[in-house]
Amino acid sequence: MRPPRIINTGIFGIREEMSRMGVDPTGIGIMEGKSRHLLIRLDEVDLRAALILKQNLLSLGGEAALRKEAAGLTVQATPALLMGTVLQLRRLVDKLKSQPFGLSDLAQSLTELLHRIDERATFIVGGRDLLEDPKVAVMGVLNVTPDSFSDGGKFLDLNQAVSRGVEMNALGASIIDVGGESTRPGSRSVEAEEEIRRVIPVIEGLFREGVGEISVDTTRASVAQKALDAGATIINDISAMTFDPGMPAIASSANASVILMHTRGRPETMQNVLEYKDLLGEIALYLGSSVERVLEAGIPLERICVDPGIGFGKSPEQNLEIIGRIGELRSVGTAVMVGASRKSFIGAVSGADVDERIPGSLAAVTAAVLRGADMVRVHDVSETVQALAVATGIREHVQC
Repeated sequence: MRPPRIINTGIFGIREEMSRMGVDPTGIGIMEGKSRHLLIRLDEVDLRAALILKQNLLSLGGEAALRKEAAGLTVQATPALLMGTVLQLRRLVDKLKSQPFGLSDLAQSLTELLHRIDERATFIVGGRDLLEDPKVAVMGVLNVTPDSFSDGGKFLDLNQAVSRGVEMNALGASIIDVGGESTRPGSRSVEAEEEIRRVIPVIEGLFREGVGEISVDTTRASVAQKALDAGATIINDISAMTFDPGMPAIASSANASVILMHTRGRPETMQNVLEYKDLLGEIALYLGSSVERVLEAGIPLERICVDPGIGFGKSPEQNLEIIGRIGELRSVGTAVMVGASRKSFIGAVSGADVDERIPGSLAAVTAAVLRGADMVRVHDVSETVQALAVATGIREHVQC
């Protein structure tokens, strides 16, 4: 008999391994749920509910971690970390449906969450799902600014800017993101009229050239409206539509798709405070609230994408953690985009200057996609498309 070997330490490859062994397909469906382990974090659960959760999960072979004071009944609420297989958690849901202290509502939330982990993300733009084929969408960066951190000043000429957008589209970028105001750390705002002067002619030119989908990178409703009138179909807002309260209505009335990003404050101050008690938890809460706000404005979930905001109010170490845990943001219920291209954390890790960060950018993109990102925003389209062909091939080949 050959010695035993580890097949896989994560959730990938389980279905394929059973198929290779000749396991009955029905049996694969049954056993898959027993082999995929999940950790689910709950915040501020009523102590009575938390104790019921722990008791029920233990009875199913799972576990729930609570803060130490819960054992002594000296707190009214506690965070809870639920640990179990997909099957155990589904059975937990059944047990909670008739329970008090808010547990019946939690059962519904857990049902939706367990459904989302297996559901393919969608991002509908102009009636088309950009994530249907290919599986990961590429957004090409086109900054028409004099001061952006990487390509500032390179595409101030209208013809050069339009040519660059057409080129990126031909190389595989399904979205061209046009920005007229730098949002690098420490940058200062420009007047709306100047932002409009920079971006609208470029968007009009790209539209005339038949470029795929055009996004406007702005936080102003007035700029977004003119961009949509000129042919843009996506609003990419680094403030998640918080800087200008009129933005959701503009997007809704135009049937535009939106990308909502997490940030802390405005670019000139966002790097001043970098402390988080729960990095991914706080980002997810912010983005979840932003999604709810635009849903209320009439923008459907399938036209929303979220972005954790790499480099926006985060340290290099925090940026790395976000990329490594990016799949957790799928709990928000939307597609997830990562914009890590050429950013300063790559230089902090590797020592590379901004013009030498293509390899680091490709590493970040690959890691993000393998960890669950659905879209990437990049400067180097050709190199990224090749890297994604390999990364998505690996992901699709081994994913259960």
